[in-house]
Amino acid sequence: MNSLFTRFRRRWLAGFVSLVLPAFAQPAAAASYDDFHVGTLKGKLIVQWWGPDKFLFLPDKADPLTFKRSGGETITPGRMFTDGGSIPRSLWIFRQYSPWGYAPAFIVHDWLFNMKHCGLPGNDKYNHEIAATIMAEVMKTMMETKMVDVAQLTLLAMYQAVDSNVAKTYWDTGKCELPPTGLAAKKPLYEFKLSF
Repeated sequence: MNSLFTRFRRRWLAGFVSLVLPAFAQPAAAASYDDFHVGTLKGKLIVQWWGPDKFLFLPDKADPLTFKRSGGETITPGRMFTDGGSIPRSLWIFRQYSPWGYAPAFIVHDWLFNMKHCGLPGNDKYNHEIAATIMAEVMKTMMETKMVDVAQLTLLAMYQAVDSNVAKTYWDTGKCELPPTGLAAKKPLYEFKLSF
């Protein structure tokens, strides 16, 4: 029974992805898993839950979440609001498509968008395509270091979605939303910490 359900789920997912991805597709050539480099991921990831779909990422002062790309560039996200991965709710039923399943990759990606929207120093080095590549690099790093066990198709599907025209529009038109300073004085509903 389980194997029948698993086969059905895989076929349904493959069909769904083949229908959905062309809607996001851009004219550029399709990416492959080998196109992305492995970097180094370290530090603590701290997320506070303030309410439905309202999360605050807090960099740890002693050991901040940091991704070092294969070329040596480092990205250390700062304090910001996040929703994790912007994955359609219909896909949440699949283990590999959780909005928090690849939290470090989603946080780094959101930080690059936050840098752009808020005009933070260094934002001019990035565009939505580079942000998508960096997210895929963090995911691949997590996969290659056995932090997560996922199919390469998942990485490619998520990369395609965040390298889409929809993502570019949000990159170009998104608004800066800085967490209010008074928020730190209030107590969140929950706080989650992960170390890498």
